[in-house]
Amino acid sequence: MAQLQQLQVQEAVDSMVKSLERQNIRKMQGLIFRCSASCCEDSQASMQQVHQCIERCHAPLAQAQALVTSELEKFQDRLAQSNLPSNWQP
Repeated sequence: MAQLQQLQVQEAVDSMVKSLERQNIRKMQGLIFRCSASCCEDSQASMQQVHQCIERCHAPLAQAQALVTSELEKFQDRLAQSNLPSNWQP
């Protein structure tokens, strides 16, 4: 019974992560690539300025990924404290 519950939780988490990636992360990646390309098109900018511009483009995705990772870790910690087995991987 516990294994069935563990499998159901794992499938629900997998589904949520896939949905988040398809609906949000991919859109952010597209915006980042377009933003980065516009940084590279500035022929007057120095190499350092272009690099800083690209880093600014990537910051929102890095923050979003850190948030998702943090929330998944918190969820896994809560599961470990519950009656469900905690040896599953998000």
